[in-house]
Amino acid sequence: MTGVNEGPPLLDVVDISVSFGGVRAVDGVSLRISGGGILGLVGPNGSGKTTFLNALTGVVPASGVVRVDGRPLALGGPAGSRSAGLVRMYQAPQLCPGLSCVENVIVGHENTRGRGLVAAWTRRRKMLEHEARRWTDSVEAVDRVGLADRSHRLARELTYGEQRMTELARAMVANPKILMLDEPSAGLNDAETGFLSSILSDIAGNGVTMIIIDHKIDFIDALCSRVVVLESGRVIADAPTAEIWSDPRVIDAYLGAGHSATDQ
Repeated sequence: MTGVNEGPPLLDVVDISVSFGGVRAVDGVSLRISGGGILGLVGPNGSGKTTFLNALTGVVPASGVVRVDGRPLALGGPAGSRSAGLVRMYQAPQLCPGLSCVENVIVGHENTRGRGLVAAWTRRRKMLEHEARRWTDSVEAVDRVGLADRSHRLARELTYGEQRMTELARAMVANPKILMLDEPSAGLNDAETGFLSSILSDIAGNGVTMIIIDHKIDFIDALCSRVVVLESGRVIADAPTAEIWSDPRVIDAYLGAGHSATDQ
């Protein structure tokens, strides 16, 4: 496991808040993450975890300050977060059912040059070179997630686990600085979860920073060196994984006030 709180911050989040009407879903969340590690973001249902990622990726309006590599990120629109290198996987698969596995991966490629009618007419050779590169990278990503023999199957024909792996391959070809995964192990069996864990460890080993939301504690423990816990939209604990589950505030958040580690 790689540290995510050492050295200059890759991601610096200050006082992020999101409100829906009179409800404060995220309430002044601040955190810093250095490069190359995996941060676990956990908390009870309704604690604001997904909304926090939505704020970072411009899905919902938010207030606060976000910097990526020291550069301010404009909140409220997905284009800015994508260009800053923030890539997101959602709770449910977001695939085009009529496209094949590899075609779904290609659409997420970081290289968008040479697309469109103008390039096809005026720069056809360059267009074909870029397309060949996108195709090669996507095929390699599909193979990396164990779907080489399923690459030409339509997304609608893939199992749920295969759809999740397709999404991960698509995220990989986007060349993220920070990859954010919202419950990636949900719906996966033990074997699939173990395979996913090994792939994510490998990706982190290659320098990609991650934020992972998940309810499988063993999965979080195996991957994350640091865990941040949210409750009612606020950070209640931020500590190394080995220490976080013995924090009385975390125990109370999951089990209710009055419990202690000795009660388990």
